[in-house]
Amino acid sequence: MSPYLAAWIFWILMFFAIEMPAVFNRKPGDTLSELVWNVFAIRGKPLGWQMRRLALVLGLGWLVAHFLTGGAV
Repeated sequence: MSPYLAAWIFWILMFFAIEMPAVFNRKPGDTLSELVWNVFAIRGKPLGWQMRRLALVLGLGWLVAHFLTGGAV
């Protein structure tokens, strides 16, 4: 097993170790989804909401293109 594979497996396990308690405690703002919604102003329109949403769309768009092209983008 390569060190990178081990690191990614560890990262995924840590994600679930953080996310699962947040999912089950029912407190708002604890899960990754709720954090993204707050940081990128998905609910409501605070100062700078357009730039935040643009950053989210561009970042997610690049990630999808990167995966679909096999890393060419």
